[in-house]
Amino acid sequence: MDTTDYPSLGRLAVLNAQLARQARLVEDVVDRQLDGVERLFRAAALSDWQAVLRISEELIAQLQDPTDLPVVRSAQQLCDLLRRDPSGGKVSVRLAELLSACRSARLTDRPSRRSS
Repeated sequence: MDTTDYPSLGRLAVLNAQLARQARLVEDVVDRQLDGVERLFRAAALSDWQAVLRISEELIAQLQDPTDLPVVRSAQQLCDLLRRDPSGGKVSVRLAELLSACRSARLTDRPSRRSS
């Protein structure tokens, strides 16, 4: 890069690269702080259906408690649909059902956390 006319341009490029790297590190930290439902909601907001599929599969693998069965069923239905037709209109309906099941599970889980 020719920086003869603008000697600080090279330093600016270095700072820009450092900022980009630090921004990625911050995003990684934030992503680790989010639970599966929050990551699912974020991916859905971006219409990132591959991420929605991956996160739904992770939810299925993580949830082993029988009380989580509605969430697991909804996640399985969404995964099946995303594998068949990710562009279909039913995806948003199944996603809404999964988010609703997650919300219900979280609400029923809160009283038990308070008592412990």
